[in-house]
Amino acid sequence: MSYNLAVLNQQDKDRINTDLAAAGVAYKERYNMPVVAELVEKEQPEALRAWFRERLQHHRQTSLTLSRLPWEPKQK
Repeated sequence: MSYNLAVLNQQDKDRINTDLAAAGVAYKERYNMPVVAELVEKEQPEALRAWFRERLQHHRQTSLTLSRLPWEPKQK
């Protein structure tokens, strides 16, 4: 298996970019950064919007298993 993304066909590259966009939205939501998921979804190709929603849901669910911040002080 090759890790060179340049050799992938355009459809696979678009799916990877859409997944990265979904991961970016989930990341920003997790750290309370301003982001509007609907606007990012509209920027995706029409054929991949369902894929975007599916991947966004996956990344949101995954983020629930992670700590909120790298270091959280103990409450006194």
